[in-house]
Amino acid sequence: MINRVIVLNETQSTQDAAARACIGFPKDHPPTFVVASNQTMGRGQRANNWFDASGCTLPCSLAIGPGFLNLNNPNLAARAGLAALDAIQHFAPTTKIKWPNDIVVAVGDSAPRKIAGVLVEHSRDSIVIGIGINCTQTESDFHPSIQHSAISLHQLGCDVARIDLACTLIESLHHWFAVASEDEVRDHWKNNDALLGTTQKFIHNNTPHTGKVLSIDPLKDIRMQTSEGEIDLSVEQTRLIADSN
Repeated sequence: MINRVIVLNETQSTQDAAARACIGFPKDHPPTFVVASNQTMGRGQRANNWFDASGCTLPCSLAIGPGFLNLNNPNLAARAGLAALDAIQHFAPTTKIKWPNDIVVAVGDSAPRKIAGVLVEHSRDSIVIGIGINCTQTESDFHPSIQHSAISLHQLGCDVARIDLACTLIESLHHWFAVASEDEVRDHWKNNDALLGTTQKFIHNNTPHTGKVLSIDPLKDIRMQTSEGEIDLSVEQTRLIADSN
């Protein structure tokens, strides 16, 4: 599926680099994969910064023509999240996926820590999917604000060459975007869902809802048990606020 790979020594943002690499391409252009050794101004979801310790992460982006796959945003986000999950599970099998598309791992009795994140953006000529994976950081390499909520493969005892991780990720992206059915997306999510059975707070159509997560269909809705009974929240109009336990 991926017909071009661009490797950069350093860039401000692989998202921007991937978007620029496809300017003027037809709307159905096949994917271009951009990976950098160092990213200086990475970004995450909801305009948050993505902290890249120099040479410690795997920052990469996939630029796809919007007419190439014909997938809506929930489908894009779910498939990208599962691609990142599978690539990481190849080396760290205890990782899970946290809706909408963070990859996390439980450490003792503390809240799960984030090891990777996914960002989906729309540029002029492409849908750009960014994936950032924490690889070799120690605790002191993380920004103080995330030292107790982030973790790396190295901290899990997995010392992986970033080139091997990148190759594994490319293979995983091919499977989840070119091969996997929607039923496989739903089943694999269910089997690796970090939020299942936990108490969470969501905002749906500007209304807050707190309750136990009963199931998540990443392509359709979130079912939860609230004080008022069971409710279903459409994933397209919902965002996760914070863990409640």
